Amino acid sequence: MYLLVVVQLQRWWLMSIRIRQEKEIAATMKYTILLTGIALLLLISTPPANSLIPTYHGCITSKAKSYKYCDTTLSNEERIDSLISELTLEEKVNLVAPDSALGSTCNDHTHGVDRLDFPPYMWLVETNTAAASKCYTENVCATTFNGPLGLGASFNRTVWFQKGQVISTELRAFNNHNWPRGTGNQDYIGITGYGPNINIARDPRFGRTSELPGEDPYLSGHYAKNMVRGTMETDKNGHPRMLTYLKHFTAYSTETNRGHDTYNISMHDFFDTYLAQYKIAFTEGNPVGAMCSYNAENGHPSCANDFILNQVVRKRWNQPNAHITTDCGAVSNMLGPPVNAPSNIYATAWSKYYCTTVMQTNTLLTKKNSIII
Repeated sequence: MYLLVVVQLQRWWLMSIRIRQEKEIAATMKYTILLTGIALLLLISTPPANSLIPTYHGCITSKAKSYKYCDTTLSNEERIDSLISELTLEEKVNLVAPDSALGSTCNDHTHGVDRLDFPPYMWLVETNTAAASKCYTENVCATTFNGPLGLGASFNRTVWFQKGQVISTELRAFNNHNWPRGTGNQDYIGITGYGPNINIARDPRFGRTSELPGEDPYLSGHYAKNMVRGTMETDKNGHPRMLTYLKHFTAYSTETNRGHDTYNISMHDFFDTYLAQYKIAFTEGNPVGAMCSYNAENGHPSCANDFILNQVVRKRWNQPNAHITTDCGAVSNMLGPPVNAPSNIYATAWSKYYCTTVMQTNTLLTKKNSIII
């Protein structure tokens, strides 16, 4: 159901992205605001403590079951269409960007719809080295693997696949047990995970090299492909244990001035170094999507970059339903260099125009004066 919601909503958005004027772009945002609902047909409401219902699961209450989106006799497409038809514009806005009143905006708590018993969801759980979580009991914690740099050096595809299996199994178990990340009282674990991180190790001064499998795109791509296959292994009904996002797309190799840096990258370097590993991961591993990086390429921020997001991922690699989410604050960063968006409206519209969704830490849309009707 999750993936089919992505399919339907992304199609609707792609039909509207070519409208360029500010007012027209704002109007088309109504088609993309719905993308936050993709997880919520599977996992919706935070249940009471000690509940037997996994965190965020929906279609549980009699009220929710009275709506067609919970009618399992209908096709997934019919359920999705019904859900979308029920939403007001403001409800759509609240589904696409975080609200600090719900919890950490970096962990990205997005609103539900109370009148439909369609509750909130927390998107971000790190899964690069472990299922980021509070220890279950003393000395009983999520499995923490050797750093990706060490695992990459093993050249062992089986180990990479098994890492994905373990992390996704534990993530699903934490979700089943209503378990928190440990980053805040409201930060309960869902089934969306961010990792592996397959940026290229370019300079040891980067400071995050230990998060990466190595400096070779071929190695990094196959590491990611196998880990993703392990995380998204399906049960007998075709349901994956979790929904996996790659990080950080792309050319993210420095922390200094992050969010306002841009790099001149030739087509050769793009396809030889900064895209090759993601191509392998996307086309052979089939993750749900990716988190776009803070930096810009050739003056175009990754999270508002038509070339890498649309021309490459969605068209060249034939991934039309790739779900791209921003990193924390990436949309707000557009108010500064290198693009210096003239207003919150422009920054938000640019990210939407180029098909990024679920804007972590970007509360521009959830501020009343930023809602465009």
